[in-house]
Amino acid sequence: MQYGSFDELRQKVERQYADAVYPAGNGWSENDLRRAWEKHKKENPEEDRLSARAFLIALILRHAPIAEETLLPFAGKLQTFHLLEEDRQYGIALAEKMVPGLIHNGNDFDEGIAWMVDLSHAAPDWKNILTLGLPGLIGRAKEKKSSFGKSIVTVYEALAQYSCRIAEVCHNPVYARIAEHAPETLHEAFALALLFHDAIEISHMAIRSMGRFDSLYIDFYREDIQKNRLTPNEAKDLIKFFFMTFYARHQGMMYGKNFCFGPSFNELSFVALEAYYELNTVDPKLSILVREDMPEDFLKLYAKCIRDGRTGIVSLNYDVIVEGLIQHGRSREDAENFIPIGCYEPAVAGKEISGSGTTRLYLPHVLMHFLRKNEEYMDFESFKKGYFHEIHLACAHMQKEQILCDKAWKYLMPLPLLSGTMDSCLQKEKDVSDGGAFYNTTGCVISYFADAVDCLAAIRYLVYEKKYCTLAQLNRICQENWKNDEKKRIEVLHNIPRWGNNEVQSDSLAVELANFVSKELWALPNGRGGCFFPSLYGQLVVEYGMRTPAFPSGRLAGEPLSKNMDAVIGMDRNGVTALMHSVLKIDMKKFPCGTCLDLMLHPSSVAGEEGLQILCTLIRSFIARGGSGLQFNIFDAAVLREAQKEPEKYQSLQVRVCGWNSRFNDLTHEAQESFIKQAENIQ
Repeated sequence: MQYGSFDELRQKVERQYADAVYPAGNGWSENDLRRAWEKHKKENPEEDRLSARAFLIALILRHAPIAEETLLPFAGKLQTFHLLEEDRQYGIALAEKMVPGLIHNGNDFDEGIAWMVDLSHAAPDWKNILTLGLPGLIGRAKEKKSSFGKSIVTVYEALAQYSCRIAEVCHNPVYARIAEHAPETLHEAFALALLFHDAIEISHMAIRSMGRFDSLYIDFYREDIQKNRLTPNEAKDLIKFFFMTFYARHQGMMYGKNFCFGPSFNELSFVALEAYYELNTVDPKLSILVREDMPEDFLKLYAKCIRDGRTGIVSLNYDVIVEGLIQHGRSREDAENFIPIGCYEPAVAGKEISGSGTTRLYLPHVLMHFLRKNEEYMDFESFKKGYFHEIHLACAHMQKEQILCDKAWKYLMPLPLLSGTMDSCLQKEKDVSDGGAFYNTTGCVISYFADAVDCLAAIRYLVYEKKYCTLAQLNRICQENWKNDEKKRIEVLHNIPRWGNNEVQSDSLAVELANFVSKELWALPNGRGGCFFPSLYGQLVVEYGMRTPAFPSGRLAGEPLSKNMDAVIGMDRNGVTALMHSVLKIDMKKFPCGTCLDLMLHPSSVAGEEGLQILCTLIRSFIARGGSGLQFNIFDAAVLREAQKEPEKYQSLQVRVCGWNSRFNDLTHEAQESFIKQAENIQ
């Protein structure tokens, strides 16, 4: 198949979803699809949920209209008429019926906990997909005579037929070939990965990782180069088409698609990173697995990406993450085969379903809930012990609700397209929604750490050292948003030791809090035969901050919360090195589901070759000293202010929000202000 260069077709590629047209004649009408689905349900009233879902997925893949796409290397878009979404709603109702007391998506902000059935933060076994191909996956599923095995065969045979339909409608023979055999070229491998990705996402499971890019595709790349099927520049062009397809779906307005590189790097690593630099777009995002032996030329290349505004990159400490996973129960072989399946959260590739965003523990909100009980404590140690007990109670409540979600998942949304790729699901003959994965963990995002530490320091100062007020009076002050106590608030803002400044008082509180909450969640049983899996980072800091009342730390109601492992905005007063020292006192291995520190630097500090070397040194230093995740924003506050006034001049300005990138112009005014305030703090 002949197609144009990426640069010639970039606009078409970016708008391929927005401009998709589904002509009549290459698929069934909505009425025909609905009639077939209703007829099947009527004829099979006792059919199990997995089999019914598999039938509907297959019906859509075999018969729904396909968008006509020519001149592009990748194709495949379906008009589903919301049938799968409607079935999801049916699944919610069924789950609530089968699991009494279920709240499948709960957020008790007052108590500081949240839980849900996390239909995200997962990935299929990409290695099996690319090695076995559709015929191999179908063949091994046919050996299973259970309803599970039959469901897998149903969806994969339909997926193969769908691939043939794409080949015919879009005049793209690559899709006919991947329906018949495992991929043999880089183009075929990318096409098959996209086929699986899109089919699973159409069935309402968000795939958050495309795996270790350079190790998955290097053999295809090398053989294409050796057999003169591609030149390195043609391969780079193909990678751009592949990467941009993920951007095109949501136009950079979602959380980004994660591509992982390392920890061993090869020639494809460099070609792909060069393609990423030249694309200069917010999606996809990259995770770089860093070891001390990382080649300097590769480190410089990705540091250059970051320095030059391509900030959708996070550095992850491979060795620390592996050791944390081992301590949490993975074998060494499995731990070494992890991939990030969200922003920073590791899971064993092809073997683990952690739903890393499944539960959340908002540490300062638990503290405020405890404070509102109006109980008095004689000394700070007693108060802190009471707060830790409140965390214990919150975790117990969260666990109880999450176990109901775990039990409900198989009714709400079985996932045969994903499950059939995993060896353990085939061995157990169970869907991932029913505990079919080898590791069935439950991620818990422990959030707004710096706010909690600063609140504890403020309570110690106000109530127990200066004796300015009682706990009950402090609760009232917070409820009134410090309205009549501005002088005290200013004193708190300036006098208490703050997390992120390498100060013993605050950092010792931080270490104690981190150790306690990790131990509390470390082996807490879930409802899928596994246990909880703690992480330490905070996201949606502006959005949730707007819903959050004032804190004892002097933070006013509605102000942003602390992000990831960062200090509270404006409170890291001793510079980047002090902030890193504070963070590195936390044992990252105790949070094996991921942690991350954001560093904001002024462009002048990383300018030129010398500045690039400074950035490389920061990354190596953080990793060498036991840091886990590290990401950057490189900003001048004056430029950000200018971008607010004249956004049309800054359409490509990127911001690393939490674990994803966004265009600065796409942020709310409140979110823009939070970044400007951070940038002003480093002037």
